[in-house]
Amino acid sequence: MSRRQLTQKQHSFLAYLRDHVDQRHVWPTYREIADHFEYRSPNSVTQNLRALSRKGFLQRGPNGYALIDQATRDDSIRMGGALRNGRVEPAPSDRLSLTSLFPDLTGFHALELDDDVDRTSALGEARYVLVSEGEPPAGETVVVVSGRRLALGQMGADGCVDCDEDLDEPTVLGRYAGHAGPYGIVRAQPSPRAQA
Repeated sequence: MSRRQLTQKQHSFLAYLRDHVDQRHVWPTYREIADHFEYRSPNSVTQNLRALSRKGFLQRGPNGYALIDQATRDDSIRMGGALRNGRVEPAPSDRLSLTSLFPDLTGFHALELDDDVDRTSALGEARYVLVSEGEPPAGETVVVVSGRRLALGQMGADGCVDCDEDLDEPTVLGRYAGHAGPYGIVRAQPSPRAQA
């Protein structure tokens, strides 16, 4: 069973199924699903159910489809609450996933870092660096590579990169979006110069 990435439509379809089951404690009928999504044919429902089954989010049994174990259903983690005014209160959502941190993953990619990659201190023990594609504007933090050294720098107005250390001919890989390692995920903060 493969847990491949869902398309936006499949994510909405799966969210509808979960919400329906959570609220009504019963699986929706084909007609309810088709009406909700304004499908003209129940064949569209079947195609979406099969796609979610192939991707490991649904399981087909003798009585139809069922959600896979909710603890690992989409590689999200349970929200334990929200800290507000010094008190832990119920969280607005019950799950946290990568799409919760980065609502629009379009134009992002991740680079996996081998142990032999020399990282600057800003990247610490990063195993992955998240990069936003496209031309980074002046003042934006960028990911650069020079030989086996990976670093962060600031894009200058002249198109050159300013790094905290000397790098021989650094190549800009893209705008820095964050990094992840054994400590969790670090999301990039907007650059003050890029906001000005």
